[in-house]
Amino acid sequence: MLLLKFVVEEGRANPYRLALGAFLASASSVALLLLINLAAEQLATRHEDGIDWLLAGAFVIAAATYFVMEGDLIAQVGAAMERAVERVRNRLLEGVRQADFVRLERFGATPLYENITQHAHALSQNSQFIALSVRSAMLTAMVMLYILTLSVVAFWVVLAGTIGVGMMYYRLGEQLRERYGRMMNVEGRLFQAVSDLLDGFREVRLSSARSRDLLHDFERVSAESTGIRVEVQGRSFQKLIFGHVAFFFLLAAVVFVVPTYVADINADIVKISAAVVFMIGPLGGVIQAVTVMASADAAVRRMLDLERELKEMIEPGDTGAVDAFASGFERIEVRGASFAYPAAGGETPFEVGPVDLTIRRGEVVFVTGGNGSGKSSFIKMLIGLYRPERGVIRVDGWPVDADNRRAYRELFAVVFADQRLLPRLYGLPDIDRRELAELLDWLEIERIVRIDGDRLARTDYSSGQRKRIQLVAALLEHRPLLVLDEWAADQDPHFRRKFYREIVPELKARGITIVAVTHDDQYFDVADRRLHFEFGKMHELDVEAHP
Repeated sequence: MLLLKFVVEEGRANPYRLALGAFLASASSVALLLLINLAAEQLATRHEDGIDWLLAGAFVIAAATYFVMEGDLIAQVGAAMERAVERVRNRLLEGVRQADFVRLERFGATPLYENITQHAHALSQNSQFIALSVRSAMLTAMVMLYILTLSVVAFWVVLAGTIGVGMMYYRLGEQLRERYGRMMNVEGRLFQAVSDLLDGFREVRLSSARSRDLLHDFERVSAESTGIRVEVQGRSFQKLIFGHVAFFFLLAAVVFVVPTYVADINADIVKISAAVVFMIGPLGGVIQAVTVMASADAAVRRMLDLERELKEMIEPGDTGAVDAFASGFERIEVRGASFAYPAAGGETPFEVGPVDLTIRRGEVVFVTGGNGSGKSSFIKMLIGLYRPERGVIRVDGWPVDADNRRAYRELFAVVFADQRLLPRLYGLPDIDRRELAELLDWLEIERIVRIDGDRLARTDYSSGQRKRIQLVAALLEHRPLLVLDEWAADQDPHFRRKFYREIVPELKARGITIVAVTHDDQYFDVADRRLHFEFGKMHELDVEAHP
């Protein structure tokens, strides 16, 4: 089973130690059965009233051994499962970190959330069932050997019955696994529906038709999820009940059939029946564990499949040193660079470019254009998130390629239009507290923002305040080129004027190059250059202000 392989290989569990622990736990459990049968036999044949302290002592030792080894086995498997989940989860996050931005954008966030959180949690919760199933399987084998010492015929009857039940149970399990896969797919769609509601909450509240449509879609997926869950649970319980009933019939065969074909077995039939009854417990554990493990097995498969998909998305190259452009730059040249989005069959793809542009250090460049004109795509291509499909980008004459693209990105500090405010200032472990205080004061948020170490005291700020905090974080990175995507759109008139008339000129005086997407035509004169986009094409226009 993939789950067991996952625990051993990813969790680095010692299979021999696990097998030894399962063997000792099983052997001590069977020893308890033998000791009980032996004590009962002595009581029946010798009619002794006293306690056999030797048997009682052996019973205590066997019970203690079972307690210790069973607990150790479960602890080993649980620790191995947690290590395995941690390793795969870390590799998934590393895969996301190294994935090509365009391919990851198209892939979507839902499968990532599912595998990194939900499936990992399900595996952690069910780790004990692996230990119980291994121990139960080994215990069943030992009980079978005990039955063999009592009666060969009874052994074959029990073995044949167990194999028959196992085969039928396996077929039921295959059907159940297929439904588990369907259930996970539906759960993914349900998660996506919830994400749509939360991510688009404002838009939903503003349109009754949109709200009803989204609710209808959610109810449909939720009903489908409920239906498949009910079916899976029903089949799981049917499978469990089938296993129990089947072994009751097996017990009946031992009691009613075996004595017919074996003479002088009456003395041992009670022991054999007790052994079969004793075996029902472990087999029931295996039955229950297999049912739960089917879901865990599917979760492992989906996590490993996602890991393979992320490996295929890894951006080619990107292995060069991050300090390749540590000295900054004097000019960035974009020559014939273009990027096209994929389109459905027969449709014309939207293409940005070709762009020919030179950005010199210390310039203030404004990027303008209507919605869908290609501004944001150009910005992503400029900062290295999108690789040009044609053309080239050069830094001081050096072409940006797979070996230095990561270093190229280190030139940019960026605040996106839809950027989320994170609770920590990641990547800024040693913040100059004096510089931080000056920036907060300069951006007029020193009274409302508190940063302890690198962590924000809270994140529930207005849109304009969030943008100011993000600008503070960007400036603390001390990168030579600052990219702002419609940053001033969320600011009040007073601070918008301060941004254009005071902050931008001061940043330019400090030698910071600024590329800002803006619609504020009354401040176009602040820029050295203005790049205007229409239908993916760039034109350079004048920088006169338009009151």
